[in-house]
Parts: sequence; structure tokens; C-alpha cells
Amino acid sequence: MPAACASCVLVVDDESSIRDLLSRHLEEAGYEALHAGDGLHALVILRNTLPKVIISDLQMPRMSGFEFIEIVRRRFPTIPVIALSGSIPSEFPAGTEPDRWFEKRLGTFAELVRAVDELARTAPHDVRLPQVISIPIRTRPGFDGYITLTCTECLRTFRARNGHGTDAAAGIAVCTHCEAPVQFLIENSPAV
Repeated sequence: MPAACASCVLVVDDESSIRDLLSRHLEEAGYEALHAGDGLHALVILRNTLPKVIISDLQMPRMSGFEFIEIVRRRFPTIPVIALSGSIPSEFPAGTEPDRWFEKRLGTFAELVRAVDELARTAPHDVRLPQVISIPIRTRPGFDGYITLTCTECLRTFRARNGHGTDAAAGIAVCTHCEAPVQFLIENSPAV
């Protein structure tokens, strides 16, 4: 289980200059800034450390902020999220609504840090994670020696090689998106 960090703020943005500038503002306010260049990198950080607040850009390569926020809402529902973008949409898709949102402008950073302070004060002291029962993902043998799996961390589908050479086997595959280990169980296809 990841360790909770009461003074950490995870800054997720593909622009290193924005991450650096935000980090300076946060550190001046007494926070420790964790950096991620996109949503997939942020998920890797969340395997080890649960921050008090997350600040995420919306437009990023590999995994958009919308997709990242949706995963955070499902996997870490008590961690507050602030969206940061050059152009904030008038509506957020269901499941991706941030607690606050700010336009990516220098003049908003002081206000953004005040929002971090408020969210950090009102967030629960202990991060409550949904109960997860670790069971292998069940799948069927695929074509060309591959199986299709859905990652339990980034929730993306990927293909993995069935190196067992049988129709029934258990194993672990590494997600091609976020590099999380995914347990699987290949079941025999029922006779037709």
C-alpha cells in the first residue's frame, strides 16, 4: 500500500517550466512537490506515495488530464484534484470533475496555492482507498499467441504474449502503458 504524505502535492504537467514554477510556489508555502510529466507517470508515483492534493494539466500526451482525473476519482476518491489548463472546458465529462480548476496563467498561481491550502486542510487525514481484492484477470486465449488484458492501474487495454503455449495458464504481464504488473488467468474456451 502506498504511503500517505501530508505535505506532498503531485504536480502533473507536460511542461517542465510550469512544473518548476508551481513547485517553487508550493515549496514556499511549505509543501513538497512531486513531479510527473503526464498521467501515466503520475500513476507510477501514486504506487508509492499518496499526496494530499493533486494538480493536473488537462492537455497532455500519452494520458490526458481528463483520463488521469477519472482514474484518480475511481482509485483514490478522497484525494482532492485541481485542474490546470490553458483553456478550461465549460463542462467536464462525468467522473472527471476536479475540486477546483484554474487557467494556466502566472497571475493565478498564488490563488492556486491558496486553493491547495484549503483543500489540504479539508481533506481527510487518512486516505481511504476502495477495497481492492487482488484476483487475476480472467481472459480467453487470443489469436497469434497473444491475450488481451485490462490494466488494473491505468485501466487501459493492452496485448500480452501468451508465453505458456497452453489454453489454460496463470501468469503476470506488464502493462505496456504504465508498466504495472497485471495478474491473469487464461481459461479454457468452453466446447461449442
